[in-house]
Amino acid sequence: MAIRDLRDFLAVLDAAGELHRVDAEVDSELEIACITDRQSKLPGGGKALLFQNVKGSPYPVATNLFGSPSRMALALQVEHLSVLTGKMEQLLAAPDIAPVPTLVRQARCQEVVERLPDLGRYPFLKSWPGDGGRFITLPLVFTRDPETGANNCGMYRVRLFDDGCVGIRWKPGSGGFAHHEKYSASGSPMPVAIAVGAAPALTLAAMLPLSEPLDEVSFAGYLHGAPIGMVRCLESDLLVPAQAELVIEGVVEPGTTRREGAFGNYTGSYDPGEEVPLLRVTCVTRRKDPICQATVVGPPPMEDCYLAKSAERLLLPLLRRQCPEIADLVMPVEGIFHGCAIISIDKKEPLQGRRVLELLRGEGWLKRGKLLVVVDRTEGELTLAQGFWQALNAVRFPADLVVTPDGCLGVDATVKLPEEGGERKQLLQQDVSVCAQVERRWREYGFL
Repeated sequence: MAIRDLRDFLAVLDAAGELHRVDAEVDSELEIACITDRQSKLPGGGKALLFQNVKGSPYPVATNLFGSPSRMALALQVEHLSVLTGKMEQLLAAPDIAPVPTLVRQARCQEVVERLPDLGRYPFLKSWPGDGGRFITLPLVFTRDPETGANNCGMYRVRLFDDGCVGIRWKPGSGGFAHHEKYSASGSPMPVAIAVGAAPALTLAAMLPLSEPLDEVSFAGYLHGAPIGMVRCLESDLLVPAQAELVIEGVVEPGTTRREGAFGNYTGSYDPGEEVPLLRVTCVTRRKDPICQATVVGPPPMEDCYLAKSAERLLLPLLRRQCPEIADLVMPVEGIFHGCAIISIDKKEPLQGRRVLELLRGEGWLKRGKLLVVVDRTEGELTLAQGFWQALNAVRFPADLVVTPDGCLGVDATVKLPEEGGERKQLLQQDVSVCAQVERRWREYGFL
């Protein structure tokens, strides 16, 4: 079935036996996160979870929906995540094939309007005991450039405060951050809308470092296979997903900030938090019975790791445009948010491995990667085990190490050509005629 929104996705997961409903009463403070963390660490990523009876709230909570490669493939309606690379190549070749979002007048996300919203009624999570409070961890944050009118949908951490305000932690270099800088410079209030619970493709798109001519909503429509329906906010001209579960509308006044408090992070420790722009909530619009989608951030493996693995497959074509010799890459989930990657290249020239490292450090989404390792191209898809094996066999310490002033490490672990001081080696290969004989006699040996 087509996946138009969060509920369609839940139905797909349910039909695939991937959804577990929790009927027992649970607390959105620590308990839901503890259950989710435990499920995430099970083989295969456990189950997607729908908590239907949340203490102190009439609304259910969904977590761990993206918590395995198979569930990510279901979310994006592909047989395997590797298919995403080809889809991205096709889009980059013809960006106008991404469908333009459609504007609708009546939307499910505006069935109920709360002019005096009580954010405490919504069961967003406090995940770790030392967290400063409750956070929206899968928000789709919509902003608009005040000069060009360009729209942006990003995923930024949102802290809930008790007085009808939320804090938004923009990522430096992101679209939302740039928009906020422009509003602050002009002294103008900045309209912001935060959507929760939308089509899976839009959740993934919000995480990606897309650049013009691609925008997140059109890109999500391309992955989704149909235009995303959008509706105009009640308090501003911002457009939000019509099928979202709920939308928080508000305004960031120039210069207003608040300390967000600590946040349990993927590093296994607490981010101490910082002063963040403060959004004064003007209204909340929602479905009659919204589902609050959330994720738990912590030591891997966690749900966000598989969103990141999908991003890896989608962003590979961008690396190839930067460095055409790149064949593949693999990012281990243990280091994925630090930009740790093994990159295979089709090496033909001396010092080509170093040149690729320099190019990746110069620009693009891996430029701040803590560890980048370049190896030679392999037969078939690059795996972590294969890349690690190749790197250990080919690297020369310390000559092949490149350390940047900001403490990031690059490793040229390609096999060195004679011009680089290496020697040509004969690779192990079975005898062709013997291989053919074994193939013919395979069943004779008693194998199936």
